[in-house]
Amino acid sequence: MLIYIVMPVAAIIMGLFLCREKTGSKGKLIYCVGAGAGLFAVAAIRYAVGYDYILYANWFGRLRFMSGTELTHWSREKGFAIPAKFLADMFPEPQIMFALIAFAVTAGVMLLIYKRSPVPWVSVAAFLTSGLFFISMNFMRQFIAAVIIAFALRYVAKKRFCRFAGLILFASVFHYSALLLLPFYFLLKIKLNYISLSLMLTASIIIYMFVTPLMDIATNFFYTRYDPVTHIEAANGLSPVYTIVFALFFALAFMLRNMLKIRNKHANTLLVSMYFAVFFGLLGTSHAILSRLALLFIIAPILILSADIYTILRDLILLMFKGSKKNTVVWGALVSLFFLCINGLYYHYLLSVNFNGVVPYQTVFDRQEVET
Repeated sequence: MLIYIVMPVAAIIMGLFLCREKTGSKGKLIYCVGAGAGLFAVAAIRYAVGYDYILYANWFGRLRFMSGTELTHWSREKGFAIPAKFLADMFPEPQIMFALIAFAVTAGVMLLIYKRSPVPWVSVAAFLTSGLFFISMNFMRQFIAAVIIAFALRYVAKKRFCRFAGLILFASVFHYSALLLLPFYFLLKIKLNYISLSLMLTASIIIYMFVTPLMDIATNFFYTRYDPVTHIEAANGLSPVYTIVFALFFALAFMLRNMLKIRNKHANTLLVSMYFAVFFGLLGTSHAILSRLALLFIIAPILILSADIYTILRDLILLMFKGSKKNTVVWGALVSLFFLCINGLYYHYLLSVNFNGVVPYQTVFDRQEVET
């Protein structure tokens, strides 16, 4: 588990040195490449880490013996199935598949951070401590789709539905759930204020009241793999802790929304997207499978808004101490408060409950030592 502690600490320390005004875009690029390489390495060489690891490894084994006809009828999305089949025909072990998925996820996340985040090290730290990195090692197909969606959100404010829809359709090649975002294009255009938020909260409460009977019907006839009889862990719902933490993040962003809009023209879209992430997380407390839909909305808000919020708090505090030699102390206090006291506690909670089965961390080299 030491690696999980080293990663966020290294991300912050390296960022403080490289992501500065003196280093400019060159330092930002070096940081994103370096941080991305570290994230990729940890995900690519893992062995039996994450609840879905064995599932994907078994799929890889099955693909080796599938014919082209069988592949076309296989229910898994073709954006995953075809490349995985190609790899299965060439390599005996599934690790190459996990490495390729890790590369796709890491490249997408770091490109988003490089292009959209004002403070990359804050975004990388948020990616780690929010649990998104752990999720990327489990819901792999859906995470690739969610990263593509994160890039598509910018076209909402630009009113370019065709480009938005094109990226959503591309994302659905990796996970069908991405298609849910097509009708949400219009909901993501809602201007968030106290009135619209009150109406959205009211609608959310009403939906939550009926989600259990609706899911009972859905799992009886459509998603039978998640019916309450054979999959109690899914039907019982997730802990509310995850939803509460992200709801607090949304609340902070909502209170700072006017300042966020000044810094980021896509802030309203990201705020609405974060709201729906919290909404589906709330539904997930009733039936766990619904929390999976939160992933489609949450990546861009967490990675980008966290950095925007950091810059707002930083500038406000520095303004209070303008001309004071205490600036360095204030910076240190802000980092400690923002990460150690908030993100750090949540991150510790994720590790303590073995979030998504990522503890203990072990590599393919550990496996080889055991086998020899």
